[in-house]
Parts: sequence; C-alpha cells; structure tokens
Amino acid sequence: MKSKGFIFTPLSTFLLICVALTTPPTLAEFNFEIGNRVTEKLASYTTAPIRLLSLLSTYRSKKAFSHDLRAPDRDEFLVLGDALLTTYPHDLVYYGLEDGTFVGHQMDSRMSVYREPGEGGYEVVVENGGGGAGSEELASAVSPEMQKHLESCVDNHGKMIPCLMHPGQSYIECIDGCKAIQKCPDENSQRECRQLFDDNEDERNSCEEEVKWCISYREQIILPENDGAIAVNNAKIVNTSENNYHSQRGYIPWTQHCIDSSGLPTQTPGQNSVPGPDNLHNCYHSDGSNPVQRNLSGPYAYCGIDSDDDGTATPIICNTTFIGGFVSYNYDPRYRPWYTKTKEMQEPNWSEPYVFFQNDQMGISYSHPIYKTDEDDGRKVFVGVLALDLTLTGIASFLIKNYDEAENIVAIIEEAEPNYLIASSTGTTGVKKVLKDDHSIPCPEMENFALASEICTTVRIPVAELKNGFMERVISNSYMIQKKNGFPPSRLLPVQSKDDTDDVEVAQGVHASQTKQFTSVGGINWRIMIMSPVDIHEEDSILPGDDMFPFLVTPAIIGSVVCMALLLLFTKHRGEQEVIASDWRFTGAFIFGCALLNLACLSLIGPNTDSLCLSRMWFLNFFFVLALTPLFVKTWRFYKLLGDGTVIPRRQSISHAKTTLMMIPFILFEVLILTIFTFVDPSRAEEMLEYDDVGVTHRIVCTHENSAFFAVQVVYQGSLILVGCVLAFKTRNMKKEYRDNQQLMLTLYNIALVGTVILIVANVVKVYQGTIRIFLSVGVFWMTVFSC
Repeated sequence: MKSKGFIFTPLSTFLLICVALTTPPTLAEFNFEIGNRVTEKLASYTTAPIRLLSLLSTYRSKKAFSHDLRAPDRDEFLVLGDALLTTYPHDLVYYGLEDGTFVGHQMDSRMSVYREPGEGGYEVVVENGGGGAGSEELASAVSPEMQKHLESCVDNHGKMIPCLMHPGQSYIECIDGCKAIQKCPDENSQRECRQLFDDNEDERNSCEEEVKWCISYREQIILPENDGAIAVNNAKIVNTSENNYHSQRGYIPWTQHCIDSSGLPTQTPGQNSVPGPDNLHNCYHSDGSNPVQRNLSGPYAYCGIDSDDDGTATPIICNTTFIGGFVSYNYDPRYRPWYTKTKEMQEPNWSEPYVFFQNDQMGISYSHPIYKTDEDDGRKVFVGVLALDLTLTGIASFLIKNYDEAENIVAIIEEAEPNYLIASSTGTTGVKKVLKDDHSIPCPEMENFALASEICTTVRIPVAELKNGFMERVISNSYMIQKKNGFPPSRLLPVQSKDDTDDVEVAQGVHASQTKQFTSVGGINWRIMIMSPVDIHEEDSILPGDDMFPFLVTPAIIGSVVCMALLLLFTKHRGEQEVIASDWRFTGAFIFGCALLNLACLSLIGPNTDSLCLSRMWFLNFFFVLALTPLFVKTWRFYKLLGDGTVIPRRQSISHAKTTLMMIPFILFEVLILTIFTFVDPSRAEEMLEYDDVGVTHRIVCTHENSAFFAVQVVYQGSLILVGCVLAFKTRNMKKEYRDNQQLMLTLYNIALVGTVILIVANVVKVYQGTIRIFLSVGVFWMTVFSC
C-alpha cells in the first residue's frame, strides 16, 4: 500500500525535471530582404523602358522628326538612340513601321540595323544551274524597281549575293496595295460606337476617339518545293525549265552596320566604335578579315525624295544607304511577335520571352504603338511600333553578380504555365539550342550564324524539367513543391534535393524556399523564388547511437521488466487473502497492460516516417486504453457493489465474466477511433521550417493535418480517467477490509497528474519531439511502475 507522499514526491521531482529540460526555440520573422531587393531591381529594370519609349513617342508627336520616322529619319534616330542608351543602358532601341521600315540601335554590340521600306516576296527569275553558286549571279527581279533590293545582300565574307528567300520564310503581301484600312483588332476599335451610344453624343464621340485604323495586309509563307516548282500561298510558280530558268522570291534585307562614336553608320577605317580582330577600329564583315566597302547606288528610300518645280516626286539617288553594312538577313518587322502583339492589342505591352533575331538570345521587348491622324477624315491610323529589348542575360547578370557566391539561390520564373525560367543566380539559362527538325538533338557548333539559324532553333525548358546538376535540381524541386502548395507568398517550404553520384543518390541538404510575385505595367507577371540553405535539426527523432537514446530505452525496458516481474509475483500469490480481495484478475490485467505500454514506447525509436508515425499512433493509444480499462471497470465494480462506504452495502453481485465483458466496448471504441483516423487523418511525417534570429532550421515531425485526433483522444481517454477518479474518490471511506480502493484512487490520480504534465510539455511548451518522447517514456514508466 502506497501513501500520498510516496506519490506526490516523485511527481514533483518529475515536474521539475520537465521544466529543467525544456528549452523551446525562439521564433522570429524570416528576413525577406532578398525578395524585396530583387523586386526593386526588376522594377527599376522594367520601368526604364516604359519611360524611355514614352519619351520617344512624345518627342515624335511634337514633330521632332522631319519625316515622321520614315526612312530618311534613320540617322537622326540612331544618334538619338545612342544618346538614350548611353544614359539609360539597355540592349536595343528600335522601331518598325507599317511600310516595312526598321531602324534600330544596339548598344551592347555597338551597331545599327536598318531595313528599307517595301514588301518582300517579289518574284525573281533565276537561271537554273544545278543549285550551284553561279546560278545565283544570274538572278533578276521581274519588277525593275526591286532589282536594287535583290542586289543589296552580302554573305559573311562580304561577297555580294542575291536576296533570295527559301521555303519556310515569310513575307508581307499587301491587300489593295496596302492603301485600304480597316478597324484594328483591339476591343476598343471593334466597338460599334453609333449603336452603343446612339442617344449620347459625348460618349459616342469619346468611343470613336478610341477607334484605331490599320493597314490591310497578310503574312505569306513559302512552302517547300513540290514537283519542280515553288509553292507560294498554296499557288505554284511555274518552273520554266524549258527556258533553263525558274522563279523564286526575293526579300528586302535587314542589314547590320558598323557605327561610329555618335551612332552613325560608318566604314571609314579607324572610326568603328568597336575594335576589330586586329584591335583597330575598322569595320569588317562577319568573317573578321574582309573590310567593309559598300557604296551601292540607287533611289533608296533612305535617300529621300525631291520635289520638282511641277510638284513631281523624284527619288534621290545616293550611295550611303548600306555604308558599314557588314551582314544581311531576311527580316520584316511586321510579322515579328513584338510587332504583331502590339498591333493586335493597340496598347503598350511586354512581349513573352522569345529568341532575338539579331543575336539568338532570349529576351523580352517592351513595345509602344505609334499613330498618325489622317488629314482627310481625322481617323487615328496605326503606323508602327517603338520598341526596346531587354535580354534575359541582363537580368541573370544582376542575380549572378549579387548571389552567385552566396548561399542563397535566386530564380525568376514566369507565372504562366508551363512556368519557364527567366533567369537564375546559378547561371542556368533555361534554354537550349536544338535542331529545328528534332528538338531532342542538340545543335552542332557552327561559325556561320546564318546557317545555324536556318537549321537550329532555341527552345525554352520548363522549370520542372531542369535536371542538369544539383543547383538545377534545387530550383526544379523548389518549384514543384511551391506549385503543389499554391505558391504561398509568406510561407517557407522545405525542399530536399539530391544529386546523382555514380548512380547513387546522395542527399545534399535542405533548402527553404519562398516566392514573391512581381508584376509590371504592360503585362509582366513573374515570380521570384528564393532558396536558402537551412540547418537540419534531428532532435525530433531518436536513433540508436544518439546521446538521448539511453534515456528513451532504459525507462521503457525497466518499466516493462518491472511490470512483468510484478505480474508473475502477483500471479504466484493469487491464493493469498489480500490478493484475492484486490481482484487479482483485473489487477493482473492492468499490470500486463502497463508492461505492454512500456514496450510500446520502443516504437518511439527511429526516424519520423509515415509508417512509424502511424504505428506510434496505434501502439501508444491502444495499449494505454488496454491498461486503463481494467482499472476503470474495477473501480466501477467497487462503486456498484459497495457504494461510497457510508451505508450498508447493497446485496448484489457482479461476476468476473460480466466485468470482463464490460472492458470490451471501451477497447473496441478506441480501435474504432484509431481506424477512422487511420483513413481520415493519420499521423504522418511532415517537413517543417522554423526561423529565428540565428537562421532557419529544418525539422521532420509526426503530426496530423488538424487537432481533431488530439481532441477526440483527450475527451475519450480523459473521460475514462476523470470518471475513474470520481468513482475512486466516492469510495475512499471504505472499511479496512476494502481498502484496495484507496490504492485505485491513488493510481488513477497518479495517471491523471502525470498525463497532464505530458500533455502540457507536448502541446504548450515548445520542445522538439525527441525531448517529448523522452518525457513520454519516463512518464509511462512513472505512471505504471509507481501505480502497480
């Protein structure tokens, strides 16, 4: 028989041990400075083009360009562009017009680009020569005024070649000579203002002011050769093979020029703003050895138009149009993505990332539509697009410069599916060059850019498919986890990444990932993803060899051994009067349950995995109820048979068999609870991050999705203990021969108090689960051994 002092003194000691060992981690807000800094940089990076093009558009609207940006204004724009890009560094500022004119200034490589106005796709007669180079020299345009364009192309070595198109290339075909106009395709222009605002003249006039008008033309694509003929727009150009000639299509070249320090085209030795291969400021063709000497003469639009005394317009003949032009390409702005999107939207916008024609790099373009007012009817006519390019390498350079050697990884991805990579601090580009015919085959190395552009293309790789190296795996895995969780803006998510080494996956650590959305005027919608390495805390699990391992195993083993020894001793003396009076069968069942409960604590050994978390949920709760139930029904039978001890006991009997049957519903109800939650909300391993003033730590804990299981068990198991304590308290005044009920009361009080302490430590005090498991093992030892 135990005294109250014997119970409360150990309990007080146990409570002091709990308080002494409790060292909760301090939580603090995570530092989001990286995301804010990248956001500020992107905002600055994307705001400058908007302001710059708005300035250019305003400058043009004030009639600062004498020819309204048509071809004769080329040099004036190039000088202005040089000044603007020197002040506000970006890659390329340019414009394209509805007549096909293109003028641009590229800052990084210090060159200008220019295309004469006009439509490509003009018919060319070529002498058949078996495809040899000699046949190209005999090409002539059917239309005499296009001959000057046909003869204005050069190859990488500076050799004059005819500007001939190939299957798959596009050209613009005018409708009604590109004189007819129609409403532009944007929503505002397509409205029927008279029908919408028939009764309100002011609103109708306001509606009509927003209507824009566009020139009518269509893009045509040259189809592959078929039966010895060239198919254009599904119509064959007849092969005149009997005359040893065939027809092809010609284009107006897009030419890159050397420029001087002010941005003007030049081929004068020593004036090129970029040193050549000989370290002299001379202009060379793309091969780097042949100097540029181009003085084509003709009535080019760049030269302007003279007006005779009688008012007749006469083109000026000049030889400066192709000065410094070192390479030629087939390019028409009117079917490029940046142009077509702006024409369709009729508002400033950012393009989706695409491959830049001039350098085969990925980038984005900010485009701004420009208009003129028709002098006859006052209509607002769309005439072209001002644009400015940003290469994605420019954004990547900022990330690499600031975060390449840092522990943090920063990546920027597109918000839209399939979430392509914009840039990253690891240098990962998210693009690859492949053959046009088979994207699974990498593009071979080629010195000839023109040839490479014909057979190869650049494709983007979704972030989820980045697998080349450990850093790419971190980015890819972080993206997948963020996407799965809906990109929570203020929540850190753990990411475990692995690397393949000799076909063996070796864990490389854990990162905490977070995202921050970035948007900009004009349609940019990106997501900044930051991945920071974290400290791995393993204090939530106890493994063999850990310092805390003996503190978990020793109480469990000693407790089970002591309980089993007491059970054997109790069974051996079951014929003695004191043992018989204590209902040795139920006391023995309680002691046996205590032994199993101590053994169940051994399931707390090992890592936190889904299977182990679930087994712990079952073992600890089931064996606790299994041990508690005999104690509860024994207390209940005492109360039913003897009352509270203040009156004469009622004459009735409750057999051992009936009492045993009463145990079954309580045990089955616990099994039912465990079964339901096994399917509804099982205990499973979950990764979590905690952050404090020192840094971020990674933990793997056993937990439920919500607190429903905890609440149900507290109510059910707590009710058994509470009712048992009440019944034991009511029977405390029994006669001496029935004093076994006092031991029942002290046992139930012991279980209640120790259980309360464990609940407080586990759910109120912030400690690691490994510490909680030691408390639990010691607590089970305490409540079982000192209760037996």
